Amino acid sequence: MTSPQQITQASDLPLGSGVRLITSNKHGLVALDKPAGLMSHPNKEGESKRSLLQASYDYDDEVYTWQVGEVQHRAWLINRLDSPTSGVILLALNEDINTAIKQLFSTHKVTKVYYALVRRVPSVPAGSWSDSLKKDVYHGKKLIKGGQRIPAETRYQVAKAATGGFPVALLRLLPLTGRTHQLRVQCQNHRHPIVGDRTYGSFSFNKEVAIETGEKRMMLHSGETSMRYPFQGKMHDFKAESELPEAFDRVMRFRPGRNVGKPMLSSKKPNSRSSLAGRRFRR
Repeated sequence: MTSPQQITQASDLPLGSGVRLITSNKHGLVALDKPAGLMSHPNKEGESKRSLLQASYDYDDEVYTWQVGEVQHRAWLINRLDSPTSGVILLALNEDINTAIKQLFSTHKVTKVYYALVRRVPSVPAGSWSDSLKKDVYHGKKLIKGGQRIPAETRYQVAKAATGGFPVALLRLLPLTGRTHQLRVQCQNHRHPIVGDRTYGSFSFNKEVAIETGEKRMMLHSGETSMRYPFQGKMHDFKAESELPEAFDRVMRFRPGRNVGKPMLSSKKPNSRSSLAGRRFRR
C-alpha cells in the first residue's frame, strides 16, 4: 500500500540515459544508480537530457515534475551526487517520505559508503580524517575573502591496493559529515587525490591514466546508502547498493606492456609494448 498522496510509481520515472532503478518501497522511497557524467538535476533550462530524470525541475522545492496525459507526476530529489560521481542516489515519490528522509540526512543518521580510487597507498590502512574545510561566503555575487571554516570528518579503509602498474589504492570512505566536495577535498588534503578528479586531483597523473587505459572519469562511486527511518508510526529499514563500475578495475589491473584497458588515447600508432613499460610512476 502506497501513501494516499502518492500518484507516481517507480515505474513511471522518466529515467535519464544510463540511469538504473536499484530498488523502491511501498512508502515511495526510491534508489537509483546514476552513471558518471550525468547531473543530479538540471542547472538550467534545456539540460534535462543530461540529468537524472528527463523532466522539468523546480529548484525551490527540489522536485522533478512531468506530465503523462492528464496526470501530473512529481519526484523529490532527496540527495545529490556531483556530476562526475556515480552510484546510489535517492528520490521520494511523495512529500511525506521526502520530509522524513531529508530529516535523517540533516541529522547525519543516514549511512553512506563511497569508494574512491586514489593516488598512492595510505601508510596507515584504516583511520579517520578530521579537517577544517573552507566554505566560500558570498554577499550577493561578491565572494567574501577568508570565508568560514567548517569541520569535516571521514573514516577510511584501504579496500584494495594495486600491486603493480599505477600506484593507486581503492579506499572505502564513510563520511560522518556532509560538506560540499568533502571526500574530494579531504583525499587531496591527505595526499591521496582521487584519480580523474579535474578540480582537486593531479592533472599529470590523470593524463597518464587516461593515455594508458582510456579512462578519464573521476573514480568516486556511491556504493551503499542505508538507514532506519520512522514513517507512519513505525520504524523501517532501507538499503541500496551499487556495484563498483568496471572502470575502477581496469585502472587497478593495469600493467605496463599489457593491453588490459581501452585503446590508448593517442593519434599515434601504439607500439607492441606500452609506452610506460618498465617505467616507475611518480608516487
